[in-house]
Amino acid sequence: MGKVYRVAIIGTGRMGGLIEDELSANQFSSPYGHFSAYQYIQQTEVIAVANRGADRLQRFTDRFGISNTYLDYQQMIQKEKPDIVSITTPSFARAEPIIFAAEHGVKGIYAEKGLCASLEEADRISVACHQNGTAFNWGAMRRHHDGFIRLRGAIQNGEIGQPQYAIMYAQTDLIKHHPHTLDLVSMLLGDPQPVWVEGLLAESRGTRSAPNYDVKQHAFLPPEGEEVADPMVELFRVGYAHKGKQEMHMEGIFLPVAGRFDIDIHGTEGTAMAWDNGGMFRLRRGRGKTAEIEEKVIKPAGESPTVCTIRDIINEIETGQCTSGNIDVTMQSVEVQFGLAHSHLQGGERIALPVVDRKLYIPGG
Repeated sequence: MGKVYRVAIIGTGRMGGLIEDELSANQFSSPYGHFSAYQYIQQTEVIAVANRGADRLQRFTDRFGISNTYLDYQQMIQKEKPDIVSITTPSFARAEPIIFAAEHGVKGIYAEKGLCASLEEADRISVACHQNGTAFNWGAMRRHHDGFIRLRGAIQNGEIGQPQYAIMYAQTDLIKHHPHTLDLVSMLLGDPQPVWVEGLLAESRGTRSAPNYDVKQHAFLPPEGEEVADPMVELFRVGYAHKGKQEMHMEGIFLPVAGRFDIDIHGTEGTAMAWDNGGMFRLRRGRGKTAEIEEKVIKPAGESPTVCTIRDIINEIETGQCTSGNIDVTMQSVEVQFGLAHSHLQGGERIALPVVDRKLYIPGG
């Protein structure tokens, strides 16, 4: 079996492990939570967990039977010296644990999304991972889902011609959940460089008002008594440039359609589709100017995306080959997130990427 990697988890909420109780035992995405995925992988052993609140820490202990717990993640890392750390805190409380882990000998980090609360924090995370040679993946797990991986392979092999437009259907918040849409569009288009973004944030969130932007603090402010200010998003567009033999330009169009998580990639010779949140994968290709149509259905197989995310980190630790969702790839989606917020603040104007202003603060969940 080889080396067994010592793992510590910071954050003992849903993605830390408790989400497992919400899922069907036969669901393709199981094991889904970090703790259960590490239990599944023979090369990993969770040796400690940390959480800032004692009640939730105790709940995690009762559920999973791990008793080596800490209220201080720094103390845990310094004492336990884990090889891999999972960070499943809210995104506004994620930057410092990532940076501390990278700077204190942790070889691999699995961070949930969103990455952090500002581009200034994101820059610090990027520097810490690069300077310390830390393997990194974040929780945009469709990148590690067999169905989406095979769909990307078909697109890269030219089965729909040259991809031109990605149409993404999802209604969600900017920081916590749009990383799923942004990372997926980037992945299926071949991870091109985002060069501009334009769009608006929503004025309300169901029955609740949207977070207020405070000019003096240059921040979106949570409602009184809360920690999170994560605005919902209206329609937005992202322009991409892929530099190869010749520069190719593509566009992502993100439509705020409630109750859907679907994507269509339109190419010069066909369309790649992933509908029903990974429930159906299909390629449809036309033959020249004739009426002949070819269709292919992809059925995912293999291990859950969470398990594959962890295996990808282990592979970088052992071989030096960068993870699929490495910090540079992650930063591209983070640039779009904060660029979109800047576009909203400027009335929907197009914002060039990377964003010049790195200080805008958005405390997502």
